[in-house]
Amino acid sequence: MIRKNIFIYAMLLFTALACKENLLDTSPYGSKYEEALVWSNRANADAFVHKTYNDILNQYSGYAGIENWTTNGVHNQGHEGVPREDYTRESDFGFNKFGLIRRCNLIIEKAAASETLADGDKTELVAEGKFLRGMIYFHQARRFGRVVWVDRVLTEDEETYKLPLTANVGETYNHIISDLDDAIAGLPETALAGKASKYAAAAIKSEVCLQAAAYTGNDSYYQEAIDAANLVINEGGFSLENDYGTMFDERNRFSNEIILGLYRDKENNNCNNVEDLQWCVPNVSNDVLNRNGGSPLFKSDIQVFEAWNQHVPTQTLVDNYLVTDEQTGEALRWDQTSQFAENLELIGDREWRVKAGIDLDINDIIYENADNRLNASIVHDRSSWFGEDIATRIKGNLNRKIDGGARNWVMSVTNYYWRKGTYTVTPRVYVGIPTDYHWVITRLGRVYMNKAEALLRQNKVAEAVATLNVTRVGHGGLAPSTATSLADAWTDYKRERRVELAKERDYYWTLLRWGKYGGEANHGRAAGGVIYELKDEMPGLIVIAQDRKSFYVRTFADNGENYNNIEKREFTAERRYFFPIPKGVRDRNENLDQNPGW
Repeated sequence: MIRKNIFIYAMLLFTALACKENLLDTSPYGSKYEEALVWSNRANADAFVHKTYNDILNQYSGYAGIENWTTNGVHNQGHEGVPREDYTRESDFGFNKFGLIRRCNLIIEKAAASETLADGDKTELVAEGKFLRGMIYFHQARRFGRVVWVDRVLTEDEETYKLPLTANVGETYNHIISDLDDAIAGLPETALAGKASKYAAAAIKSEVCLQAAAYTGNDSYYQEAIDAANLVINEGGFSLENDYGTMFDERNRFSNEIILGLYRDKENNNCNNVEDLQWCVPNVSNDVLNRNGGSPLFKSDIQVFEAWNQHVPTQTLVDNYLVTDEQTGEALRWDQTSQFAENLELIGDREWRVKAGIDLDINDIIYENADNRLNASIVHDRSSWFGEDIATRIKGNLNRKIDGGARNWVMSVTNYYWRKGTYTVTPRVYVGIPTDYHWVITRLGRVYMNKAEALLRQNKVAEAVATLNVTRVGHGGLAPSTATSLADAWTDYKRERRVELAKERDYYWTLLRWGKYGGEANHGRAAGGVIYELKDEMPGLIVIAQDRKSFYVRTFADNGENYNNIEKREFTAERRYFFPIPKGVRDRNENLDQNPGW
């Protein structure tokens, strides 16, 4: 609680200073502030830095929306933008961040030049500035490859909009990694929640190096990724969370697994400010259930579910949560276990029913003994959520068609809901209701995933499998992978990363990286080719009978639905690995050439 209060105090201090002196201007070179006041002592400097943290880490928040770019999730109103390539050179996917970059450079230069700050404070502040600058440029690098690298505070006399792009992707990543290396050297080993330590910088570096290697072909980055990961794993003092789901909600928001998070306090945050709450919870009442024969009725006296559901997980994602075979103890796909074969019979296209005389229902067979992260991440039939008994079967209280159809803003189109990242809010998730919230920017499980991938790229199969097994066993509760071939190890690793980091703003960028690798990472396709999961894999849904004795899984098209073109997906390899440099920025700077294909 002390560390949270310190963070809030610093934010309030910055607000007071900003109101008094108009501290910031967000143009590329304009800034109005009282230097003597801001950089006279550590508390005032920290207030400036904390505001910069908030605005830069905010680029890494909002999980559910970006998950819809992949088949892990869908938007109830249909896909737009990235999945359809329904955007143009007019779109800005985060290129124009010159104001944030300027703030980072102000921290670096003004802290170093201060005549009143202690040397140790200067070192840490400069390191924070470089960490934050690396974070904002990493956000850009994954999107555009080449960036306008600004490493100093520009003056009004300089032709800011005449600066060139980096010469190539390699130069971009060299700058970012240099900043992170300086941050690792200068940041403290421990930090307040929401602030960077040397281990946060190392954790981010382990992922930056993977992207750098994929987009440059420079294999030396893999060892840098491993070294950065080992620094976190061996020296950071972090540990895997025993109860995986708690580190994403109110129960354990300061978990010892979290290396860096973005925190909101209910004093200045409401449910409607968080899409991972407001846009993931459905909207249905007992009146609706009574009118349409739905059950079970909700127990609460208030309408618990009255939000604006848009983002939901898919059967396609659920297929990746393995189930423990009751006979062998192996971890297998739900439809490959002995309990599945013994208790169900095929009656149609991907449609099964429980065999006669067997006293089990569908949930006992396909969800029982599943990876622990399934229930922690996803609400399915016969789950408990917000204290209510959930039924997504036909005529169930959260079934996709209980209110007359799989309606926009109301019910899930897949019969699944996101549990991961949904706080228990008093009295309910609703507009204007105050709530704490946090997003996990990076954590120990993610670092293990980065290390495993780098080891696979070095063809160190046994070490890679041992590394991916840390989360598979520790978080998933599954039997360890026994893969011995590179191809099998990649299969197990890809599935493990998908479920371990589901709804953490990872999968889309990881798929691009795997597409750049090609081979085992992209279904045997050539490096830089069309990515299977972004073009050929389709999102799916599940429909469970009212008596829970039969069910089917389908894609939307196979189910005879064309629900707002959810399945319409494009992937043009020539241009999809990077977004366009926005026309508005290029119009002001003729030195910016366009990315290929745009």
